[in-house]
Amino acid sequence: MLFSTQLPLSAARENLRRLAAIRALALLAIMSGVYYAHRYMQAPLSYQILALLISMMLLVAVVTVLRLRSAWPVTDIEYFAQLALDVVLLTALLYFTGGSTNPFISYYLVLLTVSAATLPWRYTWLIAGSTIAAYSFLVFYYHPLTVSDSLIMMEPMHHQDSFFNRHILGMWLTFVASALLITYFVVRMAQAIREQEAVLSQRRELELHDEQLLAMATLAAGAAHELSTPLSTMAVVIGELQNEQADDPALLEDLKILDDQVRACKQTLQTMVRKSEASTRDAPVRVAVDTYIESLLERWRLMRPDVSSRFTLDSEGASPDISVDETLSQAVLNLLNNAADASPAKVEISLSWTPQRMLLTIRDFGGGIPLELADKMGKPFVTTKRKGFGLGLFLSHATVARFRGQVALYNHEEGGTLTELSIPLQRDVGDETL
Repeated sequence: MLFSTQLPLSAARENLRRLAAIRALALLAIMSGVYYAHRYMQAPLSYQILALLISMMLLVAVVTVLRLRSAWPVTDIEYFAQLALDVVLLTALLYFTGGSTNPFISYYLVLLTVSAATLPWRYTWLIAGSTIAAYSFLVFYYHPLTVSDSLIMMEPMHHQDSFFNRHILGMWLTFVASALLITYFVVRMAQAIREQEAVLSQRRELELHDEQLLAMATLAAGAAHELSTPLSTMAVVIGELQNEQADDPALLEDLKILDDQVRACKQTLQTMVRKSEASTRDAPVRVAVDTYIESLLERWRLMRPDVSSRFTLDSEGASPDISVDETLSQAVLNLLNNAADASPAKVEISLSWTPQRMLLTIRDFGGGIPLELADKMGKPFVTTKRKGFGLGLFLSHATVARFRGQVALYNHEEGGTLTELSIPLQRDVGDETL
């Protein structure tokens, strides 16, 4: 993989974490309601059973929090079981506190909405069926929620009106709480799912990117192997022609040029092989940013003596270090060569840094990037050059990505292309990705 990107916490784990928070709020509301019924309404309820049910809810909440601390993945089945357990415990609690007449019965909608937002449809239908069955059961079977007989006897009409008003107020409070829970938690749950899907989509793109790199590396190795034989044959034939035509100075000069070109091709192939072997053996080294870039520019100027360039250093003070290897050097050289090919008469290069990142900008004064290719630059075989293959920029992107860096190309407002190369400078980031 190009990146060492780790998937975030799974959506199911994050959703279970939020469900635990919902439980905490629901338990607080339940305990407040039971206390109010006992203290102010003096309702004749089975408080021992209610205390047992609330204790079971607290136990489930604590076990869930402890379970979230483990690395064991949270599955959809486990998440469904947690919601189903909430439905069972809530039904038992409502059975002893008024059934369908208890305003807190609207909490079923919160559990159903959470399921619909986070679970596959078959699990959501099971939750829907269980909540409908529970609600239907509580319409006919429940322990009534009333005030004490002594209070009714003292002021019968007053307490009946007061009980009705409290019921209406309880329904309003339950609706407000349910609306807030659904709006906040369920939206966050759905967002977690979307974020995970985005990461998975990025991972699939990176895997495709790696497959393209592997295919190109395989083709390059095969091409190097296949070219070595004809180049050797050409070198032998050129040597024989030089011996046979020793009395023809003009032809000998042409043959010497051909011999030099063949030797240069063979040397390039040998250098490519050596660099490939070295890149698999050698670990990245730490060098000063300014020293590294200046040495690369010196090497590049020797390769491209026809190019007029200007280099500026935009940061002051001691230069930080950066982890580099030969592949990164080649990536930077590719970017410099692209700028040189676009405008050999003038290339401007600048270097700056912060304690966290290095920024190298390369500006050419060529024709810029056509709008129809702007979104495709950096992909294989996409190029603005007439004789280019579009692989240099693609390989540069891939190499810089290994260092957790970025390559960005822009059309400069005054003409030409501005290339920005940004790479983190932290030791742990740079070394881990290589």
